[in-house]
Amino acid sequence: MSTLKDETTASHTESPSMEVDGNNQSVFVANEALARFQKHQHSMTVKEALKENWKPLIWCGYMFFVCIMYGYDALAGSVVISILEFRKDFGFRYGDEYVVSAAWQLGFQAAFFAGLMLGGFAVGPVVGRWGRKKTIAAAYVINIAGVFLQYFCTTPAQFFRGKLLTGFPLGAFATIAPTYASEMSPLAVRGAITGGMNLAIVIGNTVGYGVLREAGKYTGKDSYRILFAVQWGFVGVCLAILPFLPESPYWYIAQDKEQEARSVLAKLHKSSFDIDGRIAEIRSAMRQEHEAQQSQGSFKDCFNAQNRKRTGVAMMAFVIQNFSGMGWIVGYMSYFLQLAGMSAAKSFDLTVGISGIMVVGNLCSWFLVEYLGRRGTMLYGAGVLFVALLVIAVMAVAANSQAALTAQIVMMGIWAFVYQGTIGAVAWPVASENATSSLRTPAQALCTIANALTASIWGLSLPYAVNPDQGNLQGKIGFIYAALLLFCIVFVYFYVPETKGRTYSEIDELWQIGVPPRKWSSHELVVVEAGTKLRHNSDNV
Repeated sequence: MSTLKDETTASHTESPSMEVDGNNQSVFVANEALARFQKHQHSMTVKEALKENWKPLIWCGYMFFVCIMYGYDALAGSVVISILEFRKDFGFRYGDEYVVSAAWQLGFQAAFFAGLMLGGFAVGPVVGRWGRKKTIAAAYVINIAGVFLQYFCTTPAQFFRGKLLTGFPLGAFATIAPTYASEMSPLAVRGAITGGMNLAIVIGNTVGYGVLREAGKYTGKDSYRILFAVQWGFVGVCLAILPFLPESPYWYIAQDKEQEARSVLAKLHKSSFDIDGRIAEIRSAMRQEHEAQQSQGSFKDCFNAQNRKRTGVAMMAFVIQNFSGMGWIVGYMSYFLQLAGMSAAKSFDLTVGISGIMVVGNLCSWFLVEYLGRRGTMLYGAGVLFVALLVIAVMAVAANSQAALTAQIVMMGIWAFVYQGTIGAVAWPVASENATSSLRTPAQALCTIANALTASIWGLSLPYAVNPDQGNLQGKIGFIYAALLLFCIVFVYFYVPETKGRTYSEIDELWQIGVPPRKWSSHELVVVEAGTKLRHNSDNV
């Protein structure tokens, strides 16, 4: 278990420094304001953190709602192919049923993920220049236009363009929301808050499945257009609240606007809040990466010798999600069940039920990320998912019966619970905490791009793998996902550090001195103020 000790003197220095001894300890020399603030952060209980930071957490809740919208939008565009009227209007008759050609399914997925990646690329420099608030406002406007195209389209080509335009703002939402939430959250609940972004996405998915189920009561084009119309309601709520959203103090400090940062912190906290300490903590985190340059840093900086491992860990946290079978089980479940002979109504009911299981699993993740830690949650979760996918694949090979299908559905339910309790939720704190403080926005953008790129590989492959007129792999695709997860388990063991209970400046220091990631939890960081005499022996620092 990592620990933090504190010794104080009256003297201080302008910037922190580090000394390392041979006893698995590091001495972090901090200025007075920073040492005081970090000591307070480590001493706070969850209840105290919630009481002291309730206003910032309300605005984290706003980003939570943005992620609900993201989850709904992302799902609506993919599950629409399970609606018969959509397949009639945009597909062709194949035997006794209607299907959308694998080529157009591929095109729709490619358009969505291309938009997602473009949004991820664009949002980094735009946020660095405009800030979180103005950037997300622009994304809302683009989202409205994209939904308009999807709602009124009459040909596959028009739907393709709508998917492309809608994907762009979703890339911005996926980047800005977790970044903002991590910057506004106190240490005691930071893991739960950033992990909660995934819960919001799951809730958005669940709402999408619920709307999908209700859409079955409509006839004609309304049966699938209602899926898109609901998105305007989400944007309307978000736009109404946006003018009151406070800008992140991290962005103000990066722009050398300390007074504005102080003003935001004063509005968000009581008069007794340690604003000087908070500013010192932000500056310290940025200073570790020589933030004295200009503002938020660039994509190129994310891959220099000092940052590439950190960026790689952050990106892999989201890549693992797509290697674990998420695109198949979440996006194709109802379609998979219908191809297996289940009625559309029953398949919709089942997907709503499994989506509910995902919500429960994600609620459990709030406990797991703090109890098992980020690394432990990811490692154990990947192991269980590996087994679940193998069982699904083996059952698909062993028998072609109702009993075998039922067994696969049960394992999908287990997969859904474990995925959302572990891999699905922990990616957000792992990415936000390991990304360099001064590069958090471009690093999160790269995570969005990596997520979209790997998801697009499956988006392009799955139509050919599962369509009855193509590969028709059914549950046997679990073998492929299990093999990829085995690689991911090895990566997590050697490269993902435990960041639970560490402030951002401490995480920066541990990366800087090169502590092996798998040994972070046993490495002791001793914080003293400048001017304190340091005594080294076999027992003490």
